[in-house]
This record gives sequence, C-alpha cells and structure tokens, in this order.
Amino acid sequence: MLPWSSLAATLHESDYVRISVPDLPQAVSFFRNVLDCQLVGTAPALPVKTASDGNSQLMVCETGSIVELYSNHGSAPGPSPGNVERADAAEPVQFVSGNIANADQWLRAAGVRVIGSPQTLRSGLFAGMTVVTFVSPWGLRLQLVGWDANVAATGQ
Repeated sequence: MLPWSSLAATLHESDYVRISVPDLPQAVSFFRNVLDCQLVGTAPALPVKTASDGNSQLMVCETGSIVELYSNHGSAPGPSPGNVERADAAEPVQFVSGNIANADQWLRAAGVRVIGSPQTLRSGLFAGMTVVTFVSPWGLRLQLVGWDANVAATGQ
C-alpha cells in the first residue's frame, strides 16, 4: 500500500486497457507496488485463440479501471513489448492521481524513471492539468495526470 492514499491510480478517459509485457510477474509487481493497483486474477480465455491465452492477469486500479497485463514471452510474432491495445495506442497510458506532487515524489523514491518534472498546462481546454511522465521497467511510457482547480479557474 502506498504511503499517500491519494496516489492510487485510475485510468484516464478509459475503463480498460490491455498491455503486452515481456515479464508478467515484473509487470504485476510494478502495477501493484507503484500504481497501487490490485491483482484480481487471471483474465478469462478469449473466444479467439491468442498467443497470450493463459498468460494474462487482471489488475483493478482505484475506481474500477481494469488493466489487463498479458505476457508476450515466447509468443509467435505479434505485439511488441509494451503494446497497448486501445484506439489511441500511440499515446502514453494515462492514470489519474489526486495529488501529482506526492505522486512525483513517490515515483522518484520508488526508483521509477521519471521524465522531466511535472508539467502544468496554463491555458486551453486542459488548463490546470498537471502531467508526470514516467517509464515502466520494460520501457512503456506512462503518465499520471491531475488537476489544479485554481489554475483551471485563473489560468495562473
């Protein structure tokens, strides 16, 4: 359990994401220990046979968002490590955090590679949104996002 309860993550603008990983136990540990997601079990078999059948774990994050981690180790040619199956897979997977400053400190203290410092948007549709970009142990770019209502209201 994380020292700050506001760090528990939930997916941003999505309820489900499926991510291929080269080392399933490592990925489960990362999502549990760094993002405070809970392991809920093995994903059910899909109606269409896939290379990941039997090598998939479901994690639930904060408000019920589901992350399915599936092993691509030893599979036939297909998704590369860190492949994210969703409509906008070119973008990092975003998780919401209630306290970005604490989340940034937690990631750094946990030895996670954080890219730059938290960035707060000052204008536009996403004014007040603060983003921290970080990298999983297998190289997948992820982000924690949060909102500062004062910035959103004043633009400062």
